[in-house]
Amino acid sequence: MRRHLLLLPVFLVIACLCKAQTAVEFYEKGNTLKNEKKAKEALAAYHEATKRDPGYTAAWYEMGWCSNDLKDHINAIIYLRKAVQKWPTVPKVHFELGYAFEKTNKYDSAIDHYKRCLELKPDYSLAHKQLGVIAYYQEDYTSGVEYFKKYEEYAKNPITDYLYWYRKGFMYNALKKYEEAIIALDKSKSFKTDYLNTHLELGFASSRLKQNDVAIAHYKKAIDLDPKSHIPYNGIGEVYRDNIKDRDEAMKWYQKALDINSTERKACFGMAYCLNSKERYSEAVPYLKTAIEQESTYTAAHVELGYAYYKLNNYSLGLESMNKALKLNPTNTNARYYSGLIYIAQGNRTMAQKMVDELIGLNSKDATGLQDKVNKM
Repeated sequence: MRRHLLLLPVFLVIACLCKAQTAVEFYEKGNTLKNEKKAKEALAAYHEATKRDPGYTAAWYEMGWCSNDLKDHINAIIYLRKAVQKWPTVPKVHFELGYAFEKTNKYDSAIDHYKRCLELKPDYSLAHKQLGVIAYYQEDYTSGVEYFKKYEEYAKNPITDYLYWYRKGFMYNALKKYEEAIIALDKSKSFKTDYLNTHLELGFASSRLKQNDVAIAHYKKAIDLDPKSHIPYNGIGEVYRDNIKDRDEAMKWYQKALDINSTERKACFGMAYCLNSKERYSEAVPYLKTAIEQESTYTAAHVELGYAYYKLNNYSLGLESMNKALKLNPTNTNARYYSGLIYIAQGNRTMAQKMVDELIGLNSKDATGLQDKVNKM
């Protein structure tokens, strides 16, 4: 009896060793499968490891990684939360958890974990990249560009992701840094020549740099890629309208956009702008009304409609449109200038002078010209 009692602890030690060894074997099997890019099978092996040893932190982490790879981000969060409890200072755990939160649109949590990852390892390149991606979606383009610069600084391999370079170019366009945008977008195009949005952004950046032929070429390439998209037709129309000043040619391209979508707001606005410039004010009004119906906060359309009414001597409707524009954008100078012209036409010197004073307060170059007109009343 005593001999059995003495042997019992030995049996327990052997049993524990076998248990630990079995968990390790499943973990190593999971690693092999993961290296073979068999995430589903690897996940199953890691799961067996944690069944045999619930405290196997490395296996919980790998389960989270595999779940992210399999786009099962909900379960990834569950597994990685277990891992981060035991490994709170391991950067890769915070990165994977941040990624899982990002993919479930829990951006605040994602940002917290990405930033924690960078606190632990400032050169963790992918954390910089993903923070840049989140900033891109949140329209924080200044931060997005800075995160992307850090990603490029720390990336160990050449970046060949066309979507990365597209997003960087898009953000530079939004920041009105068009030359930098073209550099990034050209890289995007070098990795994927048929991505529609890259050509649209290249067309936009080129148009802003007055590279008219280049802009039109990119827009035409976009049309080749998707003839049913109204956007490149509008882009070409804008080049002819604003840069080349050929309003007749611009109207042809806006009409092509309207043939695809008869109520497309930018095409309606562009057509009306050209009509107004050709003194065809009554024809411009319906287009502008349609543009506003499509987007009630379209400030430029309200201003252009007010201008058309002014030229048609419909001063009350003109002021109504200008006031709507000013409610939408209290610093809009065009609305004030045209309101001043309407007040002059009405003989209302007090209100006309008020518009001049407000333009002066906004440092508008139109203030002097409007003041001269008021002085002549």
